[in-house]
Amino acid sequence: MSPPPPNVLLIDDDPGIRRLLARELERAGVEVATAPNGEEGLAHLDRHGAEVVVCDVRMPDLDGLEVLKRIKDRDPDTTEVVMLTGHGTIDSAIEAVRAGAYHYLTKPVKVAELAAVIRNAAERAALRRENVLLKREVGRRTTLRDAGVVLGESPAWRAVWKLVGKAGPTESTVLILGRSGTGKEMAARELHRLSPRARRPFVAINCASVAASLLESELFGHEAGAFTSAQKRRRGLFELAHGGSLFLDEIGETSLEFQAKLLRVIETGEYRRVGGDGTLTADVRLIAATNRNLKVELEAGRFREDLFYRLNVLTIELPELRERPGDVALLARHFLEEMAPVRRRTLSPEALEILERYPWPGNVRELRNTIERMSILAERDVLEPDDVPADVRGGAEAQSEEAAAPLAGAVEDGDPPSLAEVERRHIEHVLGHTQGNKARAARILGITPATLYNKLKLYRAS
Repeated sequence: MSPPPPNVLLIDDDPGIRRLLARELERAGVEVATAPNGEEGLAHLDRHGAEVVVCDVRMPDLDGLEVLKRIKDRDPDTTEVVMLTGHGTIDSAIEAVRAGAYHYLTKPVKVAELAAVIRNAAERAALRRENVLLKREVGRRTTLRDAGVVLGESPAWRAVWKLVGKAGPTESTVLILGRSGTGKEMAARELHRLSPRARRPFVAINCASVAASLLESELFGHEAGAFTSAQKRRRGLFELAHGGSLFLDEIGETSLEFQAKLLRVIETGEYRRVGGDGTLTADVRLIAATNRNLKVELEAGRFREDLFYRLNVLTIELPELRERPGDVALLARHFLEEMAPVRRRTLSPEALEILERYPWPGNVRELRNTIERMSILAERDVLEPDDVPADVRGGAEAQSEEAAAPLAGAVEDGDPPSLAEVERRHIEHVLGHTQGNKARAARILGITPATLYNKLKLYRAS
C-alpha cells in the first residue's frame, strides 16, 4: 500500500506561480490547496488544516515571516512550513528557518526538488503528530499482540475476526459491542489496520475516562481563552485523526448534549472548536464501542435514537472469554511466555484446568493480569494450583457447583436422567444464564444457532 499524498497549502500572491506550482505538484502526486495571501491562507489552515505550508516570503500586507510566526504560535507541532524566496530575500529565508521553518528554496523553484522537500516535511509532520498523540496516551498499549486479543481458535472468536476482516476495508461506521476486557479497542485497531486509512492516524479515547465538561474540548479542541485553563489553542482529536480513524470507546457513557454535537459532526462533517467561530471539517472514519445495551439506553432516554442509527451501520459483538472454549489455555500460555521470556515457565494440567473452569468476568484483561501475578509470585518453573490466586480458585469451584445444579435432585427419586434429558436441562440452564439470548447461548454451547433452534423445536414438540 503506497503512502497517502502529502496535504499541502500553497500561499503566494502571484497567480501565475500559484497555478503553475499547483498543477505541477498535483502531477507529482501532491494534494494541493492554494491561497492568494497570508490572511486567506491562515483562514484556510484553520478550517481544513495542512501537513505542509509552502509560503512565499515577500507578499503585501502579511509577509511570509509573519505567516510563519502565526502558524507556529497556533500549531507548533503538526504543520511544517517551507519558504519560497527570491535571491534578494535569502537573508529573510534563513531567518525563517531559525524561526521554525522546515526548509527554504529559491525561485525559480524546481518542481521535483520542491515535491521531494514537501514529502520529507510531511513525514516529519506525521512524526510530530504521532508524538502529540503518544504524549496524550502515555501508558496505553498500542499493539494487537501486546494484549493477545487476536489469539483465539474458538468458533466464536473466528466468526468475530472474520467479520472484522470484512468490515475493515470499508469506510462504514462500526459499532463494537462487548463487555469490559473483551478487546474492543484491539478490534478497532484491526479495523483501522485493514482500512484504506491504515497509514493515517488511529486515535482512541475512552469517553468514560474524561469528565463530561472536558470531553467536547478533548475531541473538538479549544481556542485560547475559551475557559480559565485554556491558555493557548489546542487541537482536538478530530483534527489529529484527520484522514484516519477515530475510536470512541464507551460511547454509551456520554451525555445527551454531547451526543447531539457528535451527531452534527457525523451528518455534516463540520464542527467548531470550543470558544471558536470558525467551522472545521472532519475527515475521519468513526468507530464506536460500548459495554452497555444501547437499545435499553434508548428506551430509558439516555441515548439518542438518531445517533444510534448513525453509529449502528455495522455491528460487531465480541464474545466474553467464557464463551470461547479452548481459548483460555491458548491465551494463558501466550501470556506466560510473554511475562517470562527468559525463565521458561509452564502451567500444570491441574492449574490450567482451574483457569479453564473460572468464568473470567473481567475477560481477557483479567486473565492477563492473573497470569502476570502468577509469574511474579511463583517460585517454581511449573505453576501448580496453589500458584493460582485464591479468588480464581474459589470462582472455579463455584462455577463447577453451578454447572452441576441443573442435575441436582435428578437422581433422588430414582434412575439418573437420560443423555437427552441432561442435554435439555443444560441448554435451558445456559439460556437462563444468557437471559434468552439464543445467539450467545449457542456460542457458549459450542453449536450453531441453527442447531440450537432445531433442538428447542424438538423439545417443544416432545
